[in-house]
This record gives sequence, C-alpha cells and structure tokens, in this order.
Amino acid sequence: FKYRVEGDELQIKKGVLVKSNMYMSKDRIQVIDITEGVLQRMFGLVQLEVKTAGGGTDTATISAISRDEAEAMRTELRNKRNGSASPGQDEDIEDSETDAYAENEDEIISTWKLSTKDLVYAAFTSGNFGLIASILGAASGQLDEFINEETIEYVYEALPGYNDVTLIVGIVLVIFIISWALSFLGVIFRYSDFRLEKTSEELIITSGLLERKHITVPFDRIQAVRFIEGVIRQPFGYGMINVESAGYDQTQQGRSIVLVPFISASNVSAFLNEFLEEYDEPEYSIKPPKRTLFRYLRRPNYVLILLVPIVWYFIEYGWLSLLLIPLATYLGWLQYRDAAVGLGDRILRMRYRVLSRTTALVKKKRVQNIESSQNPFQQMKNIQNLKAVAASGAGGLGLEISDLDNEDSFNILRWLVSNPETKTEENPKAERWSINQNLE
Repeated sequence: FKYRVEGDELQIKKGVLVKSNMYMSKDRIQVIDITEGVLQRMFGLVQLEVKTAGGGTDTATISAISRDEAEAMRTELRNKRNGSASPGQDEDIEDSETDAYAENEDEIISTWKLSTKDLVYAAFTSGNFGLIASILGAASGQLDEFINEETIEYVYEALPGYNDVTLIVGIVLVIFIISWALSFLGVIFRYSDFRLEKTSEELIITSGLLERKHITVPFDRIQAVRFIEGVIRQPFGYGMINVESAGYDQTQQGRSIVLVPFISASNVSAFLNEFLEEYDEPEYSIKPPKRTLFRYLRRPNYVLILLVPIVWYFIEYGWLSLLLIPLATYLGWLQYRDAAVGLGDRILRMRYRVLSRTTALVKKKRVQNIESSQNPFQQMKNIQNLKAVAASGAGGLGLEISDLDNEDSFNILRWLVSNPETKTEENPKAERWSINQNLE
C-alpha cells in the first residue's frame, strides 16, 4: 500500500496479486475526514478518508497513519494552487508536519464548543430513545418461546397485587428506561468534546469520546441548513442544527451532518451570523389559509380510523386507544400552526412539522426542483401542496408544506423564476433547477 500527493492529485496504489491504482484530482476533492477509532487511538494512529463529488461514492481511505501526517496531508490537499510531491512515507511530509498543523490552526476564524452541561441536557432530551424502544419492543416479541404460563404464574405469586394491566405497564416502563439509558449513553459517546471550527473555506467538526471524528464541510458544498426542534426539546426552547452537504456520504450519517447537537432557539440567529453569514432568516409571509385548519386536524387521524377499532376488538383494554384521537388532533393543530414560508432576497425559509418542528434555509440557487400538486378535493378549495427539493445524497432533501393557497404557491414559484442565478444563455454557469406541476 503506497500513497502520495504529487502535483494536483492524490495517488494511491495497493494490492499484491491484484493491483489497483486510484488517482484523485485536488479540484474534485470535496471532503477530507479524519477518524480516530478506539484501537487506532491506542497506537496514536488515525484513519484518513478523502471523498470526491457525487455523494461519497468515490472514497480513498488510508487506515493507519499518524495524526500529524494526516493533518499535513489534509492541508496539502486543500492547497489547490501549489501542488507538490508529498509521498505518504517520505521525509517531505514528516518535515512539514508541524508547519502544516500550525498553518491549519492559524486559519481558524471562529470556534464553538458544546459545554458539559449542554452535553448532559442534549443526552437527557434526545429523541433517539423512541427508535431504540421500538427495536427493544420488537426484540421482546421473540422471547415468547421462553415465557410460558408457569413463568407468568410465578411472577404473579412473587409479586402480589399484579395483574395483566400492571404487568404490561411494568414491561413498557422497563423498555422505556433501558432505551432512554442507551440513548443517553449514545449521545454522550458521540458528542463528547464537540468542537466546531470555522476557516475561510470550510467548517471543521470534531467530536467523540471513544471514536474521535474530524469532519470537514466546505462552504460551497452546503445545500441547506435545518434547525430541528424535537418533541422533548422544543418546550424548553432548544434544538439542533443540521446541514445538507453535497459530496458527503450521508448514508452513514442519517442523510445530514450534525453541525450543532444542542443549541437554544434564541441563539440560532447569532450562530448563523457568525458561522454561516450568508444564511439570513427572512420573515414568514406565507401560511396555510384558515379554511385548511380542519384538513390539518383530521389528517393525523386517518390511521386511527382503522387502528382504534382493531385494537378495541382484540385487546381487553383496547378502548384506551381512543385517547390517541385528541393527541393526533393536537398534532394536526401544531402542524397547521407551524407551517410557514419566508422569501428573502436569496434565501427560501420553510418551517414545517411531522413530529419535530423543522426550520429549513435554502439558497435560491440551491433549489433543484419545485413540485406543486393538487388533488380534486384541494382543487375545490383552491389550495395545493408545495415541495422544494435541494441536493442531498442520492434522493435529495424534500421540504414540503401542505394546503397552501393557490396564489401563495404561485408567488413562491414566481419568486424562484426571478432567480438571477438561474441558468440562462447570459449566465450558463448558474445551477439549473426545474418546476413540476401536477394539478389533477
């Protein structure tokens, strides 16, 4: 296995019987990540990943090199103007390790750190326990063969006063506590010692307790910024900031890159002004009309129309599922209240809710596709759905708001058409996007 930076490209040669050569041009390199696994940290080594444009499909991995050498190589690969030979094991890199690392430190413009207190709050309010609980619940269903009537009778005798209801409630509580504990530890391990650094060309994210990761996010590859307020965090006024970055392998990161794992909603504007100054927050000017409120209220209840009768019939206390109806109706009201669109000079701001409330900021030139759809019932009320798609991974990031007034939807389309950076004969280098309308 041999690697070196020569001229304007990274060269990697590997193989004994079957030899393979990889050549990466500096101009096509989008992301350079450094990961320190548990075993690698024991030996003072790191893993370097170099990714090109195209969602991370072309990745060069150097599994075991020193941290200083990795930093020197990252600095060399970023230097697209002055490419010089830099063999992976030659003295050139070794001699430049200290200077390269110092140069990298001097480039830092701003730094944001996650405090220990906020890390604990983030772990306490993480919404991941719901997913873990569902996995544990599904796994518990595989224990039926180990639980028979004798086991249940033994539990009843050992715990007097217990019945079917209290037993089910107890199992649910145990699953909840275990899943919450796993979620808590997962956040601690992932975001411990979290640090965000800003340079003139990119953001550098460093985090992890056992496995340290160093992720680079070039400014020119950011497609959208999202502030996500989870169900637990929103009442306390907190959320997290994610970015969608073209060229990043988002299949391993849940599509998005976590830029800030825990931040107060009141501090988001100041954070954007410091780290992402191009992403301003235009005022909300478009909301679903009042005549669509009933549609929002009933939409979450569609599933319950089938679910409640089945649960009521087959489960002894299934009638308790009726309590889900007011909860679903309240969710529909929240979705109606939070839906909004703001149009700035260069920024599209969309706020919507599924369970968590999400506020998305997309540059006008980053909008790849606009889709408006209208079914016969919406046509009677002169409303339609609007979906904006920004580049993100293989499928793109869809931002959708339901039941906008036709005129408001057309105003958004006209705002996008007025984009001065839309690809035309006068401006062939601007990015292209399209409008799809499906009016039934």
